[in-house]
Amino acid sequence: MADRIPRRQAPEFRDSDEGMISSILDDGFLRVALDDANQYGPHAMILLLGIVSTITGLVLFLAMTDPKLSVGATILLIILIALEVRFKVIRGIFYSVE
Repeated sequence: MADRIPRRQAPEFRDSDEGMISSILDDGFLRVALDDANQYGPHAMILLLGIVSTITGLVLFLAMTDPKLSVGATILLIILIALEVRFKVIRGIFYSVE
C-alpha cells in the first residue's frame, strides 16, 4: 500500500564515536540542533531551548524590573543578530567549517 503523503529522504547523518560535546562542536551547534547532523541532535536541541528560554526569561525579568532595561536588552539582541547576519562573526562557533 502506497503512502498518501510521500516520505522525504532522510537528511545526511554522521554517526560520531566522539563524546557529546566534542561531536556537537565538530559538526556545528546549530547544524546539529536544527538539522540532526549526528546522533546528538536531541541533546543539542535541548541545550538550544535552554539558551533561548534563559534569554527570554532575562528579558521578561528586565521588563518587570524596569521596562527601559527590557527595551534596551531587546534592541541589543536585535543589533547583535543583525551584525552576525552581516559579518558572520561567530558563525564558526555554530557551524562546522567545511
